[in-house]
Amino acid sequence: MLADGGCAYSVCITIGPRVRAARLHKSLGQQLSELFHGSQVFNLMSYVPGNLHGSLEKGFLVLDPRCCPDTENRLYSILREYKQDIQLCSYREGEGGQVWQCWWDLNGGAKEIERSPVMRMDTVMPSPFVDNIKGSAVFYSLEDACAVLQESSTVIPEAKRVLELMDQNKIPERGHFSIIVIEGLDATGKSTLTESLTSHLKATLLKSPPECISQWRKTFDEETSLIRRAYYALGNYVGAVEIAKASQIGPVIVDRFWHSTAAYAIATEIGGGVHNLPDHHHEVYSWPDDLLKPDLIILLTVCDEERISRIRKRGLQETREEKELEANNIFRQKVEEAYRRMENPGCVILDASSSKETVLQEALCIIKKHCRF
Repeated sequence: MLADGGCAYSVCITIGPRVRAARLHKSLGQQLSELFHGSQVFNLMSYVPGNLHGSLEKGFLVLDPRCCPDTENRLYSILREYKQDIQLCSYREGEGGQVWQCWWDLNGGAKEIERSPVMRMDTVMPSPFVDNIKGSAVFYSLEDACAVLQESSTVIPEAKRVLELMDQNKIPERGHFSIIVIEGLDATGKSTLTESLTSHLKATLLKSPPECISQWRKTFDEETSLIRRAYYALGNYVGAVEIAKASQIGPVIVDRFWHSTAAYAIATEIGGGVHNLPDHHHEVYSWPDDLLKPDLIILLTVCDEERISRIRKRGLQETREEKELEANNIFRQKVEEAYRRMENPGCVILDASSSKETVLQEALCIIKKHCRF
């Protein structure tokens, strides 16, 4: 990256509160991308080896292939406003190919204060990406998700509304009727199957996030990853209230639930390919202890070519992550593999490439095997 006299700059966000740091990360990312049109801006994660928990810091790596003298001035013009909340370092190649890191002091003007060599390290276990998932991308308790939205409520009024709904609707005891969740990527046939099962089983059909908070979905989709993930996590708990009540009077079919929330978050946060995902049976794939647990989860799958063809033929409106799925085959593979690794409960895989009648009959066979009616 530093060949031919290039240089790079790391900008790490050091402030403590999660929501404030996440919002600063988003704001800085936008400003850096707009300012350095001729450079490249990469996402960056910094951590202290051997002390991963609590030491993770997100930021950016700005690559300047030409090492333009004006780059530092432009960086300082942005960063001086946040000088108490960020750490700036520069990187240049020295003699013999050695890369040197220089720490910068932004108080009273940008200036180098410390210089040290950059050393190659072996792979760190556990991965800092995995450690970052817990409590910032996937939430394993109602308390954790609420804490993020509570901190967000001072700047996002809708966060307070979602919390109020949760406070007003404590999750009741579930009924004795079966709860069946249908999972899968867009255009795998979830809507068709959920509607058919609802009719065939005389069940109640519910969706996640539930209608009562879906009116604020656009607001949270435009927020930072931390806040967006907390919203969807809390949506599962709000939805659990409706699911529990409905299960007292009849079977319940749910269009997506916690597994979707977790699979997309894990695939997004883990860099690289499928091989970088946490190992099978890792705790990140486990269902939250305090969330209503369904009796059966069916994961619909179709080949990627067929899925994309269905999206285009139907003119479906894709979410930001679904667009990423279409454009990035590696991301799609990570989402599907994360689904497959979920456990307690795990997913029962159903190939949905056949006709809707065939898929319905196969789904009914699975339900008959795993549920009691």
